[in-house]
Amino acid sequence: MMLNRIFLITTLILTLLTACASAPTQEMSDARQSLQAAYDAGADKYASRHLKTAEDYLSKAERELELRFYNWARNDAMLARSEARKAQEVTSAIKAALAAIESSSADEETLAAAQSLLDEALIAAQNGKGAAAIRLANEVSARLRQDSPE
Repeated sequence: MMLNRIFLITTLILTLLTACASAPTQEMSDARQSLQAAYDAGADKYASRHLKTAEDYLSKAERELELRFYNWARNDAMLARSEARKAQEVTSAIKAALAAIESSSADEETLAAAQSLLDEALIAAQNGKGAAAIRLANEVSARLRQDSPE
């Protein structure tokens, strides 16, 4: 009788734990969509390090999903999505800076300074320093707005 109770309680606990750890279907889908959106935005050109990191996390999540390590897979899928979004944000900022330079009517000195900042942003992006790349790219746009003739 006591053995049956222990077996029943153990079975119930295992069932509850298994039910709580469901496959991270939505997280995997979100990660794949974010990665595709980053590619579509051109992140492979401007933010390849973040893109590679996102791909690595997604591959790891897929392996964990196959092994039914759902919590780990969920976590890595969310990290993949985050890195893909960073890649997309970096790409967007750099493209905006490029457009600002191309459309600017600022003097040559200002344009040269803006190009130098953009070069720094590109280097930061390729080194995986997304926040610095975004800051520098945004500074390009801000300086050109500030120095453009009215």
